[in-house]
Amino acid sequence: MIPAVRRGLAIVVAVLLLGATAAWADETITTRPTNSFASSVTTIDQGEKVTLTNYDIADHDVVSEKSGDDGKPLFRSETVSSGGSGPVVGTEYLTTGTYPFFCSLHPGMEATLEVTSAGTPAQRPQPGVSVKIASRDLQRVVETGKLKLRVRSVKAKLTIGARAKKRKGSIALGSKTVNWDGGKGRVRLKLSDAARKALGKRKKATIIATVTATHPGGHTERSTARRTLD
Repeated sequence: MIPAVRRGLAIVVAVLLLGATAAWADETITTRPTNSFASSVTTIDQGEKVTLTNYDIADHDVVSEKSGDDGKPLFRSETVSSGGSGPVVGTEYLTTGTYPFFCSLHPGMEATLEVTSAGTPAQRPQPGVSVKIASRDLQRVVETGKLKLRVRSVKAKLTIGARAKKRKGSIALGSKTVNWDGGKGRVRLKLSDAARKALGKRKKATIIATVTATHPGGHTERSTARRTLD
């Protein structure tokens, strides 16, 4: 049998098989030869999930052009090989609107996801760690040598630090590492002598606190808070 015909038959068989495997999604984005999306617009209701099904002979993925507050794409898939299928993670959180997307492996391979006003978007999972600056009075921080923070995290190893902004660069205030058992709590960050001296010369200061959670397995998550004390 001619190789090209064999390849064509293999793709047809894969397409038939993928019809059953895409059942976990409400809608499907498909690719086709050569390096193109089968439809320029895919429409879903709010809350619906999407699958990427690859009918092309090259590998493809789906990446949203728009990013969230964390700088990451609003939705994306893993790379899907020829004859494969995989979830496009994040579409269930989208609200009504137009969301361009592309294949990161093939420049110019673009399409659009339209989200209607029907349905209800899923709730995005809350981050595993967050931090707020509880201190308000700069003079009090200087006198006590401690910056009060509110921390929320799942059980993890937390690295907590803070700095004060200045015209060029910043002043390191202090840092500590704690084994967090989970939940909410207060943390008092002890300032270095140099930091207390530097802050004591100022009438107000913008403080930036950062908490990095290291989860079992090495995965890390970070949260940052900012507050001006006077």
